Amino acid sequence: MTDETVGIVPKVRELVLRENCFTRASRVLVMVSGGQDSLALLEILAGGLLGAAGPKVLHGLHVNHHLRGAESDGDEQLVREHCRRLGVTLTVADCPLEKGAGNLMESARGERRNAALKTAEEVGAERIAIGHTLDDQVETMLYRLGRYGGLAAFRSMKACDPPWVRPLLTCRRDETAAFCDARGLAHAVDRGNASPRYARTGIRETVLPAWEAALPGCVEAAGRAAEVAAEMEDLSRWALRELGLEGVMLAGRPGGADYEVETLAALPSSLRRLVLFDALGTMDGLEASRALVLGLERLLGSGGSADLDLGNGWRAHKEYDRLSFVRVGETHPPSADGGATDAATAGRPAAARPGVEAAQAAGGLELSIPGEVEWDGMLVKAERVGSFSAPDPAREAYMDAQALVSPLTVRGPRPGDRLRPLGAGGSRKLQDVLVDLKVPARLRPRVPLVVSEGRIMWVCGMVMAEEGRITRSTTGLVRLSARRAGEGRA
Repeated sequence: MTDETVGIVPKVRELVLRENCFTRASRVLVMVSGGQDSLALLEILAGGLLGAAGPKVLHGLHVNHHLRGAESDGDEQLVREHCRRLGVTLTVADCPLEKGAGNLMESARGERRNAALKTAEEVGAERIAIGHTLDDQVETMLYRLGRYGGLAAFRSMKACDPPWVRPLLTCRRDETAAFCDARGLAHAVDRGNASPRYARTGIRETVLPAWEAALPGCVEAAGRAAEVAAEMEDLSRWALRELGLEGVMLAGRPGGADYEVETLAALPSSLRRLVLFDALGTMDGLEASRALVLGLERLLGSGGSADLDLGNGWRAHKEYDRLSFVRVGETHPPSADGGATDAATAGRPAAARPGVEAAQAAGGLELSIPGEVEWDGMLVKAERVGSFSAPDPAREAYMDAQALVSPLTVRGPRPGDRLRPLGAGGSRKLQDVLVDLKVPARLRPRVPLVVSEGRIMWVCGMVMAEEGRITRSTTGLVRLSARRAGEGRA
């Protein structure tokens, strides 16, 4: 039997060319478990069966989880022999796992992913080839549909999702088995994949065969639908950018963003749900679902402050006109414009932010005039200037130099703090000022203040004190500014 009669090689070549899997990759890492799918992929790529459409240099990776004792070691030896026969350099990663410790399959996937990324960087591979088939694609689709719903469930996997490529994604599992048989390739059989404990086993052994028997060709049709769904999901993200819907985002940070409630609520429901679904999709370890999107909509309509548990350690928090997504144990202090801090510090627990607690305990950080200090991811600067320019109140304030005594102090709020806001008739509690400015309660303790001889002169990016007012008798100016670390000059 030839490769052409099996039909797998022309299918793989067509997909690789259509999706440009290896166009810009001369060196490719191929993951080889020893099963029929990965061995078929190894044989096609290493045997030059794709011709010019295939990679120029191939490097193999086998991950041994040592879950099946001698069988696992036997799989490793099998992969070594095949790579040796084909002249492929092989890296073996030992990633032992313990049975019964959490979601074993998910842990194994995570270990393999990490090992692949690490090895690809070490060998200079631009792409990582995986032996996922059409059966894997549709199994994943049905699994995700049953668990989460939403467009992403239909999409499942892409043939080219750099650095990952899946050249076998249009091939059925029985086709890879026929290919291995035709070429006399001995392959491993992982009995763990047939365990009735796993939902995917039931889908593979019961649902797909019954579906195909009732409606021949349905698996291939579902695979084509997955391709269309992936394109539609990409289109929806492009549409969000083109429509300017990033405007609902108040501040971006690792793993999420804060959103403007009023703007979200004013969107047509289909667009609002698309924005919320996209937001959930950015959160590490969280599976976006229709149910969560509808829950967030209800949260937007609730009065006052409210929370929603999203699962996997994530919570949505609505306060005033801000919708925030945070992980349990994380804090997100405000920046000069009332948003979250920069990417270098946002998302870490407060206690892990370098120097902040120590500085608070010591009374704050000294800020000379001129000078600059970093406070919790914010760069606060004081400088003497020769002229006044219309300020950006979210970033700067100009003050009478005579009102400030160097060194100043940069610190966080304390119980009993008061200030006299510019234009106000008397002093007010800082707490009341922050409430009026709608600063969420969880953010108020980390608002940076500039203090001179015990007097609060500037609530960074929000309010300057009446004592700093520029008058006709002013003879010198000081510009105070605050910006996120890593940004350009404020």
